[in-house]
Amino acid sequence: MLPQVLAGLGLASFLSSGCLFWLQRLQPVFFALAVVLLAYEAWLVVRRPAFMRTGAMKTILGVSVAVNALLIGGWIALAIRYR
Repeated sequence: MLPQVLAGLGLASFLSSGCLFWLQRLQPVFFALAVVLLAYEAWLVVRRPAFMRTGAMKTILGVSVAVNALLIGGWIALAIRYR
């Protein structure tokens, strides 16, 4: 039983490292996609007439901007830390 468990852990580790490699390589794509989708969301909100822009819409947009800023700041901090 133990050899199968160790083999499974080795396979999982191998797959995890492969996924991590590809996630690091695709990071610019994720960054660009996040910026484009945030701009699209802002465009949707701005495009609506002022009387139809509810507080909930503005709150959702603000939270999206904050989450994206945190993620982008985290990516930058990690890039600086581990280079």
